[in-house]
Amino acid sequence: MPVAMKSDIKGAGETVVLVPGGLTGWLSWEAHAKELSKNHKVVRLQLLNVDFGLRNEPLPEDYSVDYEVRALTNALDQKNIDKAHFAAWSYGGLVALTYALNNPGRVKTLTLIEPAAKWVLDSRGPLPKEFIEQGKKMRSLGTGNITESQLEWFAREAGLVPSGIEPKEAPQWPNWVKHRQSLRIGDAPYRHKDRIDRVRNFNNPVLLIKGEDSAKYDKKIVEILSEEFPQAQAITLPGDHASHIISMKKFLEIYTSFIESK
Repeated sequence: MPVAMKSDIKGAGETVVLVPGGLTGWLSWEAHAKELSKNHKVVRLQLLNVDFGLRNEPLPEDYSVDYEVRALTNALDQKNIDKAHFAAWSYGGLVALTYALNNPGRVKTLTLIEPAAKWVLDSRGPLPKEFIEQGKKMRSLGTGNITESQLEWFAREAGLVPSGIEPKEAPQWPNWVKHRQSLRIGDAPYRHKDRIDRVRNFNNPVLLIKGEDSAKYDKKIVEILSEEFPQAQAITLPGDHASHIISMKKFLEIYTSFIESK
């Protein structure tokens, strides 16, 4: 059987597919799914890197963003989900964006919260030196055991904690520690390439979200995509890279209004 993402399905109505971030996986969408499932059929997917990490198993040698995209496609096919609203965050945002560009006919709407689509920055010229160094650091995480020190670096670099706050002081720290082997993806998001003309040719409704206090490169990706998608609206929420969690009530108000108007 083809490799497929695990799924959790709740509710009834129009289908909403939630693709999580690459650290804590579908746990990050749990509260959102509970609310959305009151009026929609909600499908939470689990990224393979998180699933493998929680089982402390190495990722396949041919692992890549496209590997995750195929697993997402297979999960939807197995559940007979032909078309849906998609909402995705961070690394999952890159996976969902790639899926949507490959399968526009299966996407009613696409909502991306600071997708890790590093290739989008390439469309604006040479990458800054510090961004290249960031990719090298991610590559150094490799496929071995992820230490708490590496997790602390990632939490700061990904904008998951405010400036001046130690990651270990964050209330999410215990969950981050539990899920830290998810970071074995290394620099997969940096290696993934795509073309900006595919974004320009995607005519489905798109909602883009960024946090007020997010890292500048995450904000820049959202800004570029908002310029390139033909039917895009961009929203800034209070918070950082996890603004849809920090400002969950506001996010859900905006998101439900968006999908129900399409």
